[in-house]
Amino acid sequence: MGTTFAERLGQIVDGESVHAFSKKAGISDSTFRQYLNGTMPGLEKLIQIADAGGVTLDWLATGKGPKHAGQTLPATSEPSIVNSDNGYALIPRLDIQPSAGTGSIIYAEDALDFLAFQTDWLKARGIRPDCARVLTARGDSMMETIHDGDALLVDTSINRFKDNAIYVLVYGSMVLVKRIHARMNGSVQLISDNPRYPPEEITEGEIDQLHVAGRVMWFGRSI
Repeated sequence: MGTTFAERLGQIVDGESVHAFSKKAGISDSTFRQYLNGTMPGLEKLIQIADAGGVTLDWLATGKGPKHAGQTLPATSEPSIVNSDNGYALIPRLDIQPSAGTGSIIYAEDALDFLAFQTDWLKARGIRPDCARVLTARGDSMMETIHDGDALLVDTSINRFKDNAIYVLVYGSMVLVKRIHARMNGSVQLISDNPRYPPEEITEGEIDQLHVAGRVMWFGRSI
């Protein structure tokens, strides 16, 4: 049985005084106590509480998904299956749809199925077969490079970025597909290939919230 909202709220308060936490969240003591007693807040207050508690909005509101935004893609019960006898690796396709637009909530899911890639082909492109995952792109901000619905082959062992490559990024509770450009002032820009979308700047003080979950090494699409 899942936890109630009040139970999840109690978890993130975790011994801190109601007054101290409610002040950190920008909510009055009396209103916050109502939430602890089971009253469900609106979206604006939920966001304030999630930010103050360092948890994802989705987990706080529903109990689903990861409690904290992680640096890597969610683990699956089915890792990549590398068969040295036939020279193929079965790469799990996850039910996570990184957005090539505004982002989407992370869900930890088991593999939907597996796609077969030759291990020699993967290694020739610098892809670790055991760390490879297949995701599905959503949105149009990376067109004309990546289209909505494209399959993305991601190496999750790569957690650092260099200019002009394409990455799967975790920012807060969102998963994004963007290029990254480091700036002289310590900030970074998230760049879309579609010129309709201007670059988004992550300030130096916000960079610790941005995590590289993997590099997109290949993509494919149906015709």
